[in-house]
Amino acid sequence: MFKGIDLSSDTVTQPTIPMRQAMFNASVGDEQKNEDPTTNRLQEMISQMLGFDHAIYLPSATMANQIAIASLCGSGDVLLAADNSHIFVSESGGPAVHARVMSRSIPTKTGLFTKNHIEKYHYWRKNFHHPSVKLISIENTTNFGGGIPWEKKELLHVVNYAKEKGIYTHMDGSRIFNASIKTKLSVKEICMGFDMITICLSKGLGCPVGALLVFNEDRYTKVRQLKHLMGGAMRQSGIIAAAGIYALENNVARLKIDHENALALANILIQYNQHIKVITDPPQTNIIVFEWISNFFSAEKFIDCCMEKGLRFSQIGKNRFRAVTHLDITSDNIVSAGKIIHEIFLMQT
Repeated sequence: MFKGIDLSSDTVTQPTIPMRQAMFNASVGDEQKNEDPTTNRLQEMISQMLGFDHAIYLPSATMANQIAIASLCGSGDVLLAADNSHIFVSESGGPAVHARVMSRSIPTKTGLFTKNHIEKYHYWRKNFHHPSVKLISIENTTNFGGGIPWEKKELLHVVNYAKEKGIYTHMDGSRIFNASIKTKLSVKEICMGFDMITICLSKGLGCPVGALLVFNEDRYTKVRQLKHLMGGAMRQSGIIAAAGIYALENNVARLKIDHENALALANILIQYNQHIKVITDPPQTNIIVFEWISNFFSAEKFIDCCMEKGLRFSQIGKNRFRAVTHLDITSDNIVSAGKIIHEIFLMQT
């Protein structure tokens, strides 16, 4: 276990004592039979919050994404998403395995795209030679694009175009609450018009595990079947679902602190602009993407020195790195991170 200032991801958060207490006190039953009261309450909270008929509790957002794709697409259909989206980069080729879809990636540095991008990749099904675009998936906020939230007008352009062309829409809203805090849109407003939404609880919300897939009544039977097929059925899941309820009631508003800490860290990194290029300047939410541009010493040496001194980033490209603030990172941690970075550059002079 890494002991230090861990900025590699907001998935490294530890459940707080009050969250653990809520888990300890949870009422439980058999989730597979819809008899776990705590899981049922969490599902109802999320579905009502987002304005959908149903929400299903799952072990991970990756499973939620894959169930969404498999339920909205058929074999040979085309899935469109950003080339740096989580479903293409970090889900082990799941769309090809679970749904046997044809994935087409939209090149974008930010993770955002427009209806013009979709038109370029939308195969017009004039005859049997042409595959059919069946699903568009967006990520909100964008992950490797730098934690950028979609604005309402951008969402509407994609949703309206999709409806016009008969294409389904899915949102990987693993950090949707970060998007809501930044844009000042409710999560219900953000999700309006989409067919399915993925919600992750184990990132900024600080839960140890868990995600939800949100959808309407006409998809219920298929989603439940896929949940079981993929091994997502659980028993007394209320113990972990209780963490989700606690997070929704206590950890949403504080995400603003993570955004403030990300800005403070970005301002530190910018001071070394001969060596580091901050791509997300300023950061929109809790993610900073930066590139190592120095000829002074290597990116590998910089990261190794950071690790030795107790500071961890994640590598998302040859010379590209990501820093993610979260509830276990304080403003004092950001100051300490700045001191570590300063010491490293002093050592190399």
